[in-house]
Parts: sequence; C-alpha cells; structure tokens
Amino acid sequence: MRFRQVHLDFHTSGKIPGIGSRFDPADFARTYKQAHVNAVNVFAKCHHGYSYHPTEVGEMHPHLEFDLLRAQVDALQAEGIKAPIYLSAAWDELVAAKHPDWRILSPDGGNPMFHGEEAGGGWKFMDLSSPYVDYLVAQIEEVARLFPNLDGLWIDICHQLQSVSPSALAGMEAAGLDPQREADRIDFSEQTALSFYGRVRAIADRAGVPVFFNLGHLRRGRADVLRKYFTHLEIESLPTANWGYEHFPVSARYLEPLGMDYLGMTGKFHHMWGEMGGYKKPEALIYECGTILAQGARVCIGDHLHPSGRIDPSTYKAIGQAYEWIEAREPWCEGTTNRAEIGVISVEAMERPSYADRPAHSCPADDGVVRVLMESRFTFDLLDEDSDLAPYRLVILPDLVRIDDALKAKLDAYLAQGGRLLLTGASGIDGETMHFSAGAEWHGTSPNKGGDYGLPIPDLRAGFVDEPLFYYMPAERLTVTTGESLGAVYEPYFDRGADFSGHLNTPAQPDPSDYAFGTREGAVTRLAFPVFSAYHHAGAVAMLEIAARVIDASLGRDRMIRSDLPTAARATLRAMPDGKGDVLHLLYATPVLRGVLRQDPVQPIQDIVPLRDVSLDIEARNVTSVRLVPEGTALDFQSDGDRLRFQVPVIRAHQMVEIL
Repeated sequence: MRFRQVHLDFHTSGKIPGIGSRFDPADFARTYKQAHVNAVNVFAKCHHGYSYHPTEVGEMHPHLEFDLLRAQVDALQAEGIKAPIYLSAAWDELVAAKHPDWRILSPDGGNPMFHGEEAGGGWKFMDLSSPYVDYLVAQIEEVARLFPNLDGLWIDICHQLQSVSPSALAGMEAAGLDPQREADRIDFSEQTALSFYGRVRAIADRAGVPVFFNLGHLRRGRADVLRKYFTHLEIESLPTANWGYEHFPVSARYLEPLGMDYLGMTGKFHHMWGEMGGYKKPEALIYECGTILAQGARVCIGDHLHPSGRIDPSTYKAIGQAYEWIEAREPWCEGTTNRAEIGVISVEAMERPSYADRPAHSCPADDGVVRVLMESRFTFDLLDEDSDLAPYRLVILPDLVRIDDALKAKLDAYLAQGGRLLLTGASGIDGETMHFSAGAEWHGTSPNKGGDYGLPIPDLRAGFVDEPLFYYMPAERLTVTTGESLGAVYEPYFDRGADFSGHLNTPAQPDPSDYAFGTREGAVTRLAFPVFSAYHHAGAVAMLEIAARVIDASLGRDRMIRSDLPTAARATLRAMPDGKGDVLHLLYATPVLRGVLRQDPVQPIQDIVPLRDVSLDIEARNVTSVRLVPEGTALDFQSDGDRLRFQVPVIRAHQMVEIL
C-alpha cells in the first residue's frame, strides 16, 4: 500500500457541459508526480450514475466525448503512480430516475435520501436486494475486464438500509424472515450487503487486486467482516466535517491491532467532500498527515476534480508540501507498531453492530475514554472480545461494556496472570449481577436522571476542586463491602423537572449519600459514574483530571510517557521493526471553531504555534542514541534503569524522535 494517496472525487451532473474539455494527460500526471503523490483513486462511475469511459452496461456522461478514465489511468501508470478505480454503489441518480422500484422503500413507506428532499437535491439510496445489484456488479466486472492492468477497486456508499421494497419482501420471504420484525429486517439487510461484498471480492480476487468498501465508518467488533471481504482498510475521517478530530484515532486504535494494512483519509477541503473552492492551509494538512502517521497508517487526501478535468494548482501546491514532508519521514513509519500499556474494551465492539443501515460515527463511551487517554498521554489500544489481553498492564471497561461468558472467562484469566482492571459506570452490570465488584455491592442506578455529584478521595481529586463535582449523568449506587472506598456520591435535593431550583441542576445535599464514588479491591477498581461518557458530553476539566488520576492509580506503575506537553498535544510511541528501537511522535495544533456548515462545527487549523523545550520521560532500556528525525539532530539524554529523559527543542505541528 502506498503512503501518499489522493482520492479524486468526480461527481458531475449530466447538465454540466464540456466534461474533461481541459484535461491534459501530461499535465495531469506531472502535477501528481511533482506533488509527491504515488496513488490516485480515479472514477469509473460517480453518484450521479454516469460512467467516465465507454460502457456497454451503464451510460457514459452525455457531455464527455472521450475515454477520460483510460486517459487518467494511462497517464498515471506511465509515471509509476497507481490508479485504483472507483465506483459508486448505493447512490446512483441515473438509475434511481429510470427504476424507482429499485430504490430503498423504508418501513415507514418513504424513499430515503441523503442531504436532500424528493423535490430538491440529494442522493437517493438504491436497494442492493433489487435487480440494481446485478447492474452494479456488471459495471464492476466491465471495469475489471476493460482494465487488465487494474490497480484496485474502491467501492463507495456500501450501505444497505432496511427496506420493504418488493425485492426485499421477496428476499425475506425466501429466507424465512418476517418483514414486520425489525430484527429480521436488519438481518436481511446485513445478508444483502455481505452478499454484495462477496460478489465484488470475487471479482477483485480474479483480477488479483485489492478492494475496499467504504461506509464512512468501519464498525468495531466486526473483524470477521473486515477480514473476509476487505483486502485492506481505509478510515474516511475528514476532521473539519462531521467526523471531527477524534474519530480517526478512535478508529485507528481498534483497526491497527487487527493486523491489516490501513490508511487514514482526510481532505484538502475547508469543510466537506466535494466542496469546490474550499481550501485547507498546507500547515493544517501537515498536522493532519502527522496524526495519521502517528497511528501507524498511510495517508490519503481527498480532492474533487473540476468538471473540465483541469487540475487545481492551489490544491496540489498544498498537497505537495504535505507529501514531500511525509516522503522524508516514511523510513521511520514503515512497519512500526503501537506500544500500548492500556487495553480498552470497546463498547461499540461488544455490541457487534450489524452491517445494516448507515453506521454511527460516534460512541460516547469509546470516544470519551480515547479523549481522556490521548489528552493525558497514556498509550493504548481499543479491543474487542477476541483480542489478546496479555500485552496490557491495565484493561479498561468504559461505562457500558456488557460482559458475556466469553469475556468474563478472558478477564478472569487476565487477572490471574497479574493484570489489572478498571470498570466505570454500568460496565459489567447485568440484571442483578455485578461482575468484578471491587469490594462493593450494587443497588441499582440512581433515579436522578439529570445527574449526581461525586467527591473522590483527596489523592484522586482535580488539583483545583475539593467540593463535589457535578457529573451531568446518574451514578450507579455502590456501597462498600470488602473494598476500599474511593470517595462519596452526593445526591441533589431532587431531580430537576416540574420541581426545580435555580437555573440548571439542583444543588447537592450538604452531606454525602451512603453510596461510594468508587471502590478498589486488589487489582480491580470500579467507579460509580460513567466518567468517560460524562467527559465526552460535558468536557469538564476537573473530570479529565480525576479520570487521569484514577487511571494512573489503576495502572499501578509509572506510565509509559510522561511530559510537560499541554493537554491539546498528542504523543504516541511506536516500536520499529525487528526491535531496533522506538519512534516517538509528538503533535500539537489548535483547531478553533470558526463556523457551522450543514450543521457541522467547522474547526480549521489556522496557526501552528511551536512548543519549545518540551521535557519527555519515556520508558526505554539500554538507549544509545536519541535524535530528531528526519533532521538527524542528536539530543542529549539521561538514562537510568528503564527510564529515559530528554528535551525536544521545538515541535511545529509534528515531530518524530528516534530512540535506539
């Protein structure tokens, strides 16, 4: 898989004339070569349903007079640039108009669209259980036949929504499923989607090329699907759009341990895909590329080609700066693996989400715990039920993790081998059973829906708060039996509703309740509050400090990375191949809320503020050399036992440190 890719969107209305009229193959290939790009996804068929090559299956764009796809592929490959081919799946405006019976029919009787209404603009969802799927597969087969030098297939919008169309009803009947039951509709939708993936994977295997199915978010907990149908993984995650800056690292920390090649996808756009005339500063692209490299992924930057086929010089000036920068760093990124002291059981993974419908991009418990760990500079991976727990010093079950028999057995074995557990909120609570009680008894969930207050013991408090902290969410009611109390829950006088006091939440009663903030017994710690979801929801600084102190105490030993980095900075430690040493990635930038577009908060990076004389204290043994790379600047260091101390003179967006 190439490190420096571009995803070249080309969704072009049939009403636009002169398609490709200013396309210059020599300039096209030269631009990518000069921008240090070594792979470009080019379009066979877009969301409008038009093909960009002569076709016996579909319909070529009415205002295209030559084989644009062939010209793009030939020009790129002549320069040694790979050219995987893109086709849109579940959005096809041309077919939706010709065959409305091939569209998704929702259980409520509507025809769903994305970003639009029936009388206005928007993408219409096609039903992959209808004859449309045979038409689509024939288009993909045609591309594989027309391009024997194919570099790969990139299939977009691979959703199968719940449907009660005639074809879906017939399919459910044949499968013995009841369309009146949502669970059966979901089951049929997943079967339909996976059947489509299987047909396309067979085409890719016959052609001997990679294939990727894009869904906007790769579901955690379904590694079975990823390994069976996907040859590699790509994380679509435009941070200035509705994914945000934390979606990529959350996804990456689950996907990398699966052992499949993967990349991170950002965009050159100010906001969102297909934004013509929107630009991101080159410095912002460098920071975003750095965050991708720091998670062990290769990089893809999204662009959208003008209908005329003319390449945008401003876009490739910015991409060129970012990719020249990446090219110099690739030798220290190839084949590295994340060093992680903490394993986090993913809430989303334990739910084993179906491949029906469109996936949600966010899981508050997962996102909250990752935010806390990144802001506190702990090293970690996200795990599922099948993950090996042995490498981790601490396993966290955040807020809502359901513990089934298999996970219970795995956690018991992990504890027996010297592992440590931290459970928060309702994790491990099932009916009347509370697994891993940490010396507490459970008395249900607080009835205070608006939230309870918590005051941990002094060692776990935030440095600036010695009073009960409002958590905006109810606590689990725990009383201490054989464990050590970690503080107290303070309840409001009453839950805010018809009765209220003051502007917002009801004040805390002056005396603590009988319930504990948390308990600890041996290697197991349990907190009453869903602290990670609460932090994701409220963002209170005191919550972050308390959570970090609890994690430190639960870890039971010095953390892998200590530093004086500010909270917004990020640090990851990656092991080089063959045990040669480590590479430390340090990142710092400050996205700022500048506007709201299409209901998305838009947070561009405008200024790169350097950090100077940053002190690091890293777990490392037998160190002989510390230097900045790729610059090659040697750094003074002190090493004693298994700790290494040094200073990094300056961090501008991203800096790597080689430790040998």
